[in-house]
Amino acid sequence: MWITKLIDVKNRFRVKSAEIETEYKGPIKDVKALSEKKRKLEETEKEEPKEGKKSKRDGLRKAIYPPEIQKLKKANFFKPKKSLDDAIKKFESMGVPTRDKRTAIRSALINDAKKKNSTLKAAKEGDEWFFWQD
Repeated sequence: MWITKLIDVKNRFRVKSAEIETEYKGPIKDVKALSEKKRKLEETEKEEPKEGKKSKRDGLRKAIYPPEIQKLKKANFFKPKKSLDDAIKKFESMGVPTRDKRTAIRSALINDAKKKNSTLKAAKEGDEWFFWQD
Protein backbone atom coordinates (compact mmCIF):
# COMPACT_ATOMS: atom_id res chain seq x y z
CA MET A 1 0.00 0.00 0.00
CA TRP A 2 1.35 3.33 -1.11
CA ILE A 3 0.51 6.53 0.60
CA THR A 4 1.35 9.52 -1.49
CA LYS A 5 1.06 13.05 -0.40
CA LEU A 6 0.40 15.47 -3.23
CA ILE A 7 1.50 19.00 -2.59
CA ASP A 8 0.32 21.78 -4.81
CA VAL A 9 2.93 24.52 -4.76
CA LYS A 10 0.95 26.83 -6.99
CA ASN A 11 -1.25 29.67 -5.98
CA ARG A 12 -3.72 31.99 -7.69
CA PHE A 13 -4.06 35.72 -7.73
CA ARG A 14 -6.76 37.77 -9.47
CA VAL A 15 -6.59 41.38 -10.60
CA LYS A 16 -9.71 43.17 -11.77
CA SER A 17 -9.51 46.43 -13.64
CA ALA A 18 -12.76 47.80 -15.04
CA GLU A 19 -14.28 44.91 -16.98
CA ILE A 20 -11.04 42.94 -17.40
CA GLU A 21 -10.09 40.31 -14.86
CA THR A 22 -6.69 38.67 -15.01
CA GLU A 23 -5.79 35.57 -13.05
CA TYR A 24 -2.20 34.68 -12.28
CA LYS A 25 -1.18 31.13 -11.43
CA GLY A 26 2.27 30.20 -10.39
CA PRO A 27 4.67 29.51 -7.58
CA ILE A 28 3.52 30.84 -4.23
CA LYS A 29 6.42 33.28 -3.79
CA ASP A 30 5.85 34.87 -7.24
CA VAL A 31 2.13 35.24 -6.65
CA LYS A 32 2.71 36.72 -3.20
CA ALA A 33 5.13 39.25 -4.71
CA LEU A 34 2.54 40.25 -7.30
CA SER A 35 -0.22 40.59 -4.74
CA GLU A 36 2.07 42.74 -2.58
CA LYS A 37 2.81 45.03 -5.53
CA LYS A 38 -0.92 45.35 -6.25
CA ARG A 39 -1.67 46.21 -2.63
CA LYS A 40 1.02 48.93 -2.58
CA LEU A 41 -0.25 50.34 -5.85
CA GLU A 42 -3.79 50.55 -4.49
CA GLU A 43 -2.54 52.31 -1.35
CA THR A 44 -0.69 54.96 -3.35
CA GLU A 45 -3.75 55.55 -5.55
CA LYS A 46 -5.87 56.15 -2.45
CA GLU A 47 -3.34 58.63 -1.03
CA GLU A 48 -3.03 60.73 -4.20
CA PRO A 49 -6.11 62.87 -4.85
CA LYS A 50 -7.22 62.77 -8.45
CA GLU A 51 -7.90 66.19 -9.93
CA GLY A 52 -9.40 64.99 -13.17
CA LYS A 53 -7.89 65.00 -16.60
CA LYS A 54 -5.21 67.55 -17.22
CA SER A 55 -4.55 68.85 -20.64
CA LYS A 56 -1.22 68.25 -22.29
CA ARG A 57 -0.67 71.97 -22.18
CA ASP A 58 -0.52 73.45 -18.71
CA GLY A 59 -1.68 76.93 -17.91
CA LEU A 60 -4.52 79.09 -19.06
CA ARG A 61 -5.44 79.29 -22.68
CA LYS A 62 -5.43 82.84 -23.89
CA ALA A 63 -7.55 84.05 -26.77
CA ILE A 64 -5.25 85.26 -29.54
CA TYR A 65 -7.58 86.53 -32.24
CA PRO A 66 -10.56 88.24 -30.52
CA PRO A 67 -8.44 91.09 -29.06
CA GLU A 68 -6.78 91.60 -32.45
CA ILE A 69 -10.19 91.63 -34.16
CA GLN A 70 -11.31 94.36 -31.75
CA LYS A 71 -8.23 96.40 -32.69
CA LEU A 72 -9.04 96.03 -36.39
CA LYS A 73 -12.66 97.03 -35.78
CA LYS A 74 -11.57 100.18 -33.90
CA ALA A 75 -9.24 101.05 -36.79
CA ASN A 76 -12.20 100.59 -39.23
CA PHE A 77 -10.28 97.94 -41.16
CA PHE A 78 -13.54 96.20 -42.09
CA LYS A 79 -15.33 99.38 -43.37
CA PRO A 80 -14.83 98.37 -46.99
CA LYS A 81 -15.76 94.68 -47.34
CA LYS A 82 -12.72 92.45 -46.70
CA SER A 83 -12.17 88.80 -47.54
CA LEU A 84 -10.76 86.25 -45.10
CA ASP A 85 -7.46 86.37 -46.99
CA ASP A 86 -7.27 90.15 -46.51
CA ALA A 87 -7.81 89.73 -42.77
CA ILE A 88 -5.13 87.02 -42.57
CA LYS A 89 -2.64 89.25 -44.42
CA LYS A 90 -3.41 92.08 -42.00
CA PHE A 91 -2.86 89.76 -39.02
CA GLU A 92 0.50 88.73 -40.51
CA SER A 93 1.55 92.37 -40.85
CA MET A 94 0.58 92.92 -37.19
CA GLY A 95 2.82 90.01 -36.09
CA VAL A 96 -0.07 87.74 -35.05
CA PRO A 97 0.61 84.01 -35.64
CA THR A 98 -1.31 82.87 -38.71
CA ARG A 99 0.50 79.82 -40.02
CA ASP A 100 -1.97 76.90 -40.29
CA LYS A 101 -4.55 78.98 -38.40
CA ARG A 102 -6.93 79.84 -41.22
CA THR A 103 -9.83 77.93 -39.65
CA ALA A 104 -9.21 79.44 -36.21
CA ILE A 105 -9.13 82.97 -37.62
CA ARG A 106 -12.30 82.38 -39.66
CA SER A 107 -14.08 80.97 -36.61
CA ALA A 108 -13.01 83.90 -34.43
CA LEU A 109 -14.29 86.40 -37.03
CA ILE A 110 -17.59 84.55 -37.46
CA ASN A 111 -18.07 84.26 -33.68
CA ASP A 112 -17.46 88.00 -33.32
CA ALA A 113 -20.03 88.68 -36.04
CA LYS A 114 -22.60 86.48 -34.23
CA LYS A 115 -22.26 88.40 -30.97
CA LYS A 116 -25.16 90.59 -29.96
CA ASN A 117 -24.58 94.28 -30.79
CA SER A 118 -21.50 93.51 -32.89
CA THR A 119 -20.76 95.90 -35.73
CA LEU A 120 -18.95 93.16 -37.65
CA LYS A 121 -20.98 91.21 -40.21
CA ALA A 122 -20.02 88.02 -42.04
CA ALA A 123 -21.26 86.27 -45.15
CA LYS A 124 -20.11 83.47 -47.37
CA GLU A 125 -20.20 84.26 -51.08
CA GLY A 126 -19.37 81.22 -53.15
CA ASP A 127 -16.40 79.58 -51.44
CA GLU A 128 -15.03 82.75 -49.85
CA TRP A 129 -15.93 84.44 -46.55
CA PHE A 130 -16.31 88.23 -46.43
CA PHE A 131 -16.45 90.51 -43.39
CA TRP A 132 -17.55 94.14 -43.07
CA GLN A 133 -18.62 96.71 -40.51
CA ASP A 134 -21.89 98.62 -40.39
